[in-house]
Amino acid sequence: MATNADNLSSRQKQPQYPNPIHPMFMDRLDSDFVEYYNQYIAIKPATHGVTIQDIRAAPKKYASPWYRDFTYEPFVNDIQITSDDGHKFTARIYAPDSRTSRFGSGPYPVHINFHGGGYALGDLTGDAELCMLVRNRVGITVIDVDYRLTPEHTFLRGHDDCWAAIRWVHAQAAELNVCKNSISIGGISAGGHISAVWAFSKTWPPKPLTNVTALEQAILAVPATTSHLGLEKASDSPFPSFTENEVAPCLDWARMKFFMDHAQPTSEAARAELEKRPQFFSSPIDGDVRGVCDTFIATAERDPLRDEGEAYGQKLIQAGVRVAMRRYTGVPHPFMHMLVVKKAQMYMDDVCSELRRAHNA
Repeated sequence: MATNADNLSSRQKQPQYPNPIHPMFMDRLDSDFVEYYNQYIAIKPATHGVTIQDIRAAPKKYASPWYRDFTYEPFVNDIQITSDDGHKFTARIYAPDSRTSRFGSGPYPVHINFHGGGYALGDLTGDAELCMLVRNRVGITVIDVDYRLTPEHTFLRGHDDCWAAIRWVHAQAAELNVCKNSISIGGISAGGHISAVWAFSKTWPPKPLTNVTALEQAILAVPATTSHLGLEKASDSPFPSFTENEVAPCLDWARMKFFMDHAQPTSEAARAELEKRPQFFSSPIDGDVRGVCDTFIATAERDPLRDEGEAYGQKLIQAGVRVAMRRYTGVPHPFMHMLVVKKAQMYMDDVCSELRRAHNA
């Protein structure tokens, strides 16, 4: 007699991987994503299954397959920026070749990127391919920010670094050969959260951008738009996508909990610091979004963060903000890194189109 296992479709019968796709998701995902995942991601243990100390000690061992270092390329350079508290951090500049670029000699519009990684992971190699693609396709300068991570630093210190980077780019525009009045920001996941926070810079500027009325555009890709620090289980979230995608690949509840645990304040001083911040710092969806810059929001159908990203977009629309939104079906968080996957290519087309429109590029 045939068993239930015998009756599984061939697509559901997976080799024994260290980090496999959950069987209930096999028929909910695009086939090219499944192929990519099995070839590059399933073969390695999930990073949330080890300690943060393990990851820090051997970052290349735990790096995602899309991590790249393009510092050997011409017109890719690192610079140092100082945050308001004296912390120095690195930003990587992807500049067009002003001598030969088909987009002219500049000054160029500039897009500032904040990587993802749950506020605890990530560096300047994680979004390198995407930064290079935007530079080459849109003809703008892209600056990637290596902000402070948890748990070594208090949650939101990384946000401060990103604000310092925005102000630094504005102040150094002439030296960078960029237009100080044509700045956009964006990021994936945690980077989307940071971008949502600083899209408020017109309405709540702790250190206003002199002679700048607003940022041109924010790109929020699979963003976190609410605080998750009080959640004990997926069903505690008011958004159905949390339970619907509790065991989704790439970002499941266990991985969410890993990141939340490292973002929790561990001292009274850290808790006091967080409490001094406006509510929108941890939960942009709870802020007064009137006056937020133009925004593009990308969500993924098989992502726990899907519903909160879309709810934030609806709130922006109701406040009169120009918003473009797309839900990419059949893929999870953060599919856009997987550039051989069709939905990732669609995402890049959308991002480049939005940036061209915002910057008149």
